[in-house]
Amino acid sequence: MLGVVALNFGGPDSLAAVQPFLRNLFADPDVIQLGWARPVQPLLARFIARRRAAFSRAAYAQIGGRSPIRDESSAQVQAVVRDMAAAGVLARPYLAMSYWHPFPAETAAVMRADGITQALLLPLHPQRSRTTSGSAFRTVEAALAGIATARIDGYATAPGYIEALCDRITDALGQLPEMERATAPVLFSAHGLPVDYIRRGDPYLDDIRATVAAVTRRLGLQDRSQLAFQSRVGRRRWLAPSTEEALDAVAAVGHRAVVVVPVSFTGEHLETLQEIDILYRERAAARGIVSFARARAVGYHPAFIAGLAALLISAAHDRGWV
Repeated sequence: MLGVVALNFGGPDSLAAVQPFLRNLFADPDVIQLGWARPVQPLLARFIARRRAAFSRAAYAQIGGRSPIRDESSAQVQAVVRDMAAAGVLARPYLAMSYWHPFPAETAAVMRADGITQALLLPLHPQRSRTTSGSAFRTVEAALAGIATARIDGYATAPGYIEALCDRITDALGQLPEMERATAPVLFSAHGLPVDYIRRGDPYLDDIRATVAAVTRRLGLQDRSQLAFQSRVGRRRWLAPSTEEALDAVAAVGHRAVVVVPVSFTGEHLETLQEIDILYRERAAARGIVSFARARAVGYHPAFIAGLAALLISAAHDRGWV
């Protein structure tokens, strides 16, 4: 029996869950790469989680006291499996989260009870990175020992994903005053990474740039398109410019409208609903940007769901499972 396992970070389902969620996140050796200092990572994770807990709880309180990521990711994988069934490929949907329930071991137990013998692993991270899909593959494949697995290893320029992004941006541009729509900067905001991760060969930056280039070409954005990075943590040098710096620059040259696109996020969660919608919107307004539109995450866009289904069906065919 075939299963499809959607992989995502997960998020706290209550304010009480914020600190243990953060501890799990910072304890991941793929996310916080300490090298020779790896043995102290559990202690460091506890320390960072305690220090950031109050700040993070306040942020989650602004979006309802919990992350919507589990519900949205579950709905996405169910939609993908429905599209697969319409194409004649039957599979069961599952969800495995890296840092909060359902953890990979919990999902694996359910899959074994359901009699799953083959599993397609679908990261809800279009751009490859050791810190996202790489970490998830490592933990999920270990949990699924004895079940045959096949990966969808990134889809940064997959047609369905690009089509969905373009539609979301077009919708956001339509929220601006008519006189601004043809000239407003389109600011792609990707989750940041430390620069040294990229120097060690992480493919994330190349994949992000490929996504932005594909969308820019399709929409004819040319020099209106800009790439920036959000969600910096710690003192390491991170990819630049930050989204805050990019917004400041847009305002400094006289633009009074902007569209912000959460390019590395396929669903709505803290980084979109609080960081962009509240913090960055307030920053833009303080600097004189009067029209701020945010493109929705691709979510359940039909082209995105259909594109994922096609990738999974192709992977199943390649393995001889269908």
